[in-house]
Amino acid sequence: MHRSSFLLLACLLAACGTAAPTPSEQVVPSETPGVVIAISTPVPTANPISSPTVTQPPTSTYTPTATYTLTPTPTLTLTATNTLPPSATFTPIFIPSITPTDRADSPLNTPRPTWTPPPRDPARAVSDHLYFARPIPEGGTNWVARNYPYGSIGGGGMQVHLGVDMQNTRGTPILAAADGVVFYAGPDTTTQFGPQTDYYGNVVVIRHDFTDTGRQAVFTLYGHMQRVEIQTGQIVNQGETIGIVGDSGVALGPHLHFEVRAGDPYDWRSTRNPELWMLPYPGFGILTGRVIDPEGVVLNNVVVDVVSGGFSREVYTYYDDTVNPDPLFQENFALGDLPAGYYTVNVRDRGRLRFTTLLYIQPAQTTWVDIMVR
Repeated sequence: MHRSSFLLLACLLAACGTAAPTPSEQVVPSETPGVVIAISTPVPTANPISSPTVTQPPTSTYTPTATYTLTPTPTLTLTATNTLPPSATFTPIFIPSITPTDRADSPLNTPRPTWTPPPRDPARAVSDHLYFARPIPEGGTNWVARNYPYGSIGGGGMQVHLGVDMQNTRGTPILAAADGVVFYAGPDTTTQFGPQTDYYGNVVVIRHDFTDTGRQAVFTLYGHMQRVEIQTGQIVNQGETIGIVGDSGVALGPHLHFEVRAGDPYDWRSTRNPELWMLPYPGFGILTGRVIDPEGVVLNNVVVDVVSGGFSREVYTYYDDTVNPDPLFQENFALGDLPAGYYTVNVRDRGRLRFTTLLYIQPAQTTWVDIMVR
């Protein structure tokens, strides 16, 4: 072959050759550690670009072009039901030895996650002030009634609730939630602690030995007692009996109304959510957070529900701006007594799903989530 022919053939081969395909770039929003903002959208799996076919002359030697295999992008599917991975092992959750009086409302009667989750936590744990024990002894109902939680109007038509209720039979002992000094003990017929006199009936207010994050004094209030068993000025220890359950004041039936107040003990608007102050049961945790719109406006009275397998529970965000968030959290909802594990968290407004995500509830502490709805 002449030199000129050889050069011509080499040029033709160079012009017809193709470069190896490269994966198409994917843009995935970076996540702020520990904060859930909105639903993530799966990124489509990239496909290699087909290379044109090269026909080699009879006298040339063909060198194959390297082929790149793209690894498919994993897709996260949020489901309410968790499937046990082959490598996972079941870890039972310790159940406290108490006898509930209302099985339907008992956190001990709720199904628990059936698998041990991998180390993934899109929410974040936060510093706590879980200083209080339950004010009802074992054998009584010492968890929060879900039909009228803090900051709600009980499904509609009721006054905004600035405490939590623990429904028990008349005569059930009431315990001091922490050490302190009795600030007041007796009827509130002349000394006003609520929206009106004789609101809480027989009431006890205890000042405790610690402050909140704003360095304000912290008080607990125990309302609607049948009988008070301590005196103003008395020193009490955590777990000491201070009275018995009744229905004095404006109560419609026997129960304990329990409040946490900071600053002014007489101010019924100085409350905090007690669920963020009470130590959870072993193996249980607390979910709290804030639901806002894209402009950062807090959304009131929307439904937040959590689902794990066959278990679901819901709570409303605080009804209006008169409900105080905790200075530590600045939350507008809280849901205690959740068995630790993975949950699908949904936000609904007027029946429409506005947000959903998957997160893990940490045991023995509070888990925080930021929720922005669009």
